[in-house]
Amino acid sequence: MEPEPGCVQSPRLPFAVAATGPRGMRLAAKYGQAWVTTGDPSVFEEGTPEQSVAAIRGQVERVSAALAGEGRDPADVPKIFLTGFTPDYAEPFTSLDAFVDFAGRHAEAGIDEIVLHWPVPDTIFGHDPAVFEQIATEAPAQLS
Repeated sequence: MEPEPGCVQSPRLPFAVAATGPRGMRLAAKYGQAWVTTGDPSVFEEGTPEQSVAAIRGQVERVSAALAGEGRDPADVPKIFLTGFTPDYAEPFTSLDAFVDFAGRHAEAGIDEIVLHWPVPDTIFGHDPAVFEQIATEAPAQLS
């Protein structure tokens, strides 16, 4: 069943597919204009930051292979990392330098874009709003 009349917006909004497993990665490779990961769930609670980055690097390699299998150039599909679900989830928000280091490690693993959660008090996203604002305003220039 397809919705009628379908999407009438042109150009259409990009369709990003979040996937960490093979089936979802194949779906992302076939239909997605971007791929999203939250990291590897198996290392979230017990793993190290190094294991997390290595796992994300492996995910990037697998989604890139799936994209190539669909006849798509992996470089044409952004790899997006949604923060907050890795062993070092709070560390990047302790300072601008910590975030730039964190983002750099993930860029080296093949991540093109990073999505940050707005600070939410009394949650794992309870970062200092002043540091968050500094990251949002100053980090892009340091990461270009």
